[in-house]
Formats: sequence, structure tokens, C-alpha cells
Amino acid sequence: MKIGFASRYDPLDKKSWSGSVHYTYKAICRHYDVDIFGYKWPWWLREWLTMQKSLNRKFSNKGTAVEFLKAYAKDCSRQLEKQLKQNPVDVLFVSGSPQMISYLRSPVPVIFMIDATFKQLNGYYPYYSNLPAYNVKQGVELDRLAFQNASHCLLTSEWAKASAVNDYQISADKISVIPFSPNMEESGLTRIVPSLPNVCRILFLGVEWERKGGPIVLESFRLLQQMGMNPSLHIIGVVPPVDLSGDKNITVIPFLDKNNPAERAEMVKIMEASDILFVPTRAECAGVVFSEASAFGLPSISTDTGGVSSIVHEGINGYLLSPEAQAPAYAEKIASIFRKPGRLDALKQSSLEYYKTQLTWAHWEESFQAIVRKLLP
Repeated sequence: MKIGFASRYDPLDKKSWSGSVHYTYKAICRHYDVDIFGYKWPWWLREWLTMQKSLNRKFSNKGTAVEFLKAYAKDCSRQLEKQLKQNPVDVLFVSGSPQMISYLRSPVPVIFMIDATFKQLNGYYPYYSNLPAYNVKQGVELDRLAFQNASHCLLTSEWAKASAVNDYQISADKISVIPFSPNMEESGLTRIVPSLPNVCRILFLGVEWERKGGPIVLESFRLLQQMGMNPSLHIIGVVPPVDLSGDKNITVIPFLDKNNPAERAEMVKIMEASDILFVPTRAECAGVVFSEASAFGLPSISTDTGGVSSIVHEGINGYLLSPEAQAPAYAEKIASIFRKPGRLDALKQSSLEYYKTQLTWAHWEESFQAIVRKLLP
């Protein structure tokens, strides 16, 4: 059986879409012959859409999500339709690219994987805020068409499923919810290092300081110090816009490339030596980092927003606070985990067990194969 893998992102690039495209591609390749169907911008379309972006910014002070404009989506679908005629496949898998199937005409069954609807993205992420009305209208239209044209929708959260059903009137019967698995090689990810007495080792991972809740992390850290919890903090992926040079208990590492063996080894070492992942995100569709934390037996402390609750489950592999919660509430939640003897180690163990049963790539692959069998009985 031949599977077509279609995406605007390069599945051979480990950094595409935070790595999800690459590792999904590898997972499918373990069971099927796979052909890649990509997209190349024609120069005229790129220039025209860039001009629209400039005009919106200059005359209306609006942003532009060019990938959610009808002209872009129609060209994506046209290119894919042509490729499928030249290279037929049994099933088409589309990763994170509704534009490629919005206007696609093909008899090939389509499995469409995405972590949110455009209806959800609009106004939720900074990039998708302050868009002109025509951009929003076209974005919703082409996104709805993609969901309608898919034979089956593979969504990463119940949050995304609810929007597909309620906003786009997609039947729940053609939707499966399967969270992203870790975007890392899985060998050697399952060794838990027991917690240490009188130490609170916190890890923050994220490249967007504000959106990932960095200011709340710092304030919570200071409160934990005042509470006598003896916290240490690793910040990886971003340099905070504040001077932290005087605090010996805070380590800042601007970037670690998980695809570089030496830097990946350093990442693994830090994760193994941490007690909790603390990312009180302000907006999050999927949050692969929470799957990765569970693979290391790290409980996640985060926010009940977006699709996070489909990965982080209360008292099993972490805790979620309301979007309104501020640093004092987070500090108290973290302190409560460390105050009770054995609670942290039990939470670490249940985090790892949840990963083993629900978040491995083997589990994702089994679910994907079941969908393929359903489409091609």
C-alpha cells in the first residue's frame, strides 16, 4: 500500500512544525511505502500576497495570514491535484496544511491531521490576531472546506474536535483525537531519576517568553524562594528580557537543538535532572513539550487552555490551572507537590506510565493504521 504524505512543511526537515511533521512521516514510513507531496510557491503568487501584506500593514495597520487567503489555498490544492494524477497513491495523509485539500478534487481517501481550526486560531495566537475581515472570512471558508473534504480528521485534542464539530459541522464519527507523541527519538527516554530531598528543580522550555508564560514562571520562582522551597530553574529556548545574571539558581540556555547529538544529550541530561516542567502557557494548540516531559517522567504544570488538557491530565502527569491563575496560585501548587513525602516521585511514575500507554509513537501508529483500515476495508 502506498501512502501520500502531503504538507507545506518539509517532512525531511526535523525542525518543520516543531518536528511533528518529520516524526509523523517517520512513523508512517515504518508501516507503508510513502511518497512526499510538497508545495512550491510560484513567484507571482508570493509577490502578490506579499504586496497584500504590506498594504494591510500600511493602510489599515492590520496583520495578514497569507496562508489563509483563498488564492494561496487554491494554488496549493491545484499543485497537489496535479501531483496525485502523476503519482497515484492509495491514501493521502495531509499534515498541518488545510490549504492543500481545501479545493482538491480527487477520489483518493484523505486523512487530515491538524491541531486547531482556523476559527480557533483567529484571535488566540498573536500572529492570528488583528487580521482584516476578508482574511478571516477566507480563512474560515478554506479551513472548513479542508475538514469537509477529508475522509477522516486526525486531531490532537478534544478542544480542536469541539471546534470542528460545532463551528464547521463536521460529524464526530469521522474524527479521531490522538495527541502528538514526543518529537524526539524514543530510545532511552524512560529512565526516571528519583527526586532529591529539599530541592525543587524546575524546567522551563519555550521559545516565546510571553506566550509560554515566562513572566509567571519567574514570579513563581521568587515566591518559592520566599517559601523556603530551595528552587532551581533551567530556562531553555529563550533569553528572558530581564537581567538574571545575579541569580546563581537560574540557568539560561538560549537554544538546544534536539537534532544535534551533543545538544540533544545535554537536553536529556537536564530533563532527567529536573523535577517538573513548568510552562504556564497563555495559548497552546497541542503542546508537544508536555508529551516529551511525560516521556522523561516529568510532571507538567501548565494552563487549562487550548488543547493542553488532552495531554496533561490532573494528578496523572501534571496539573492545569485556570487561564486567570497568577504566580501565587502556581507557586502554591508546586509547593504542595513537594511538601508531601513521596508525592513527587509518585507523580513522576504516573507521568511515565501515561506516556507508555498513551503517548508513544507505537500507540500513534496503531491508531493511524486503524484509520487506514477503516478507509480501505
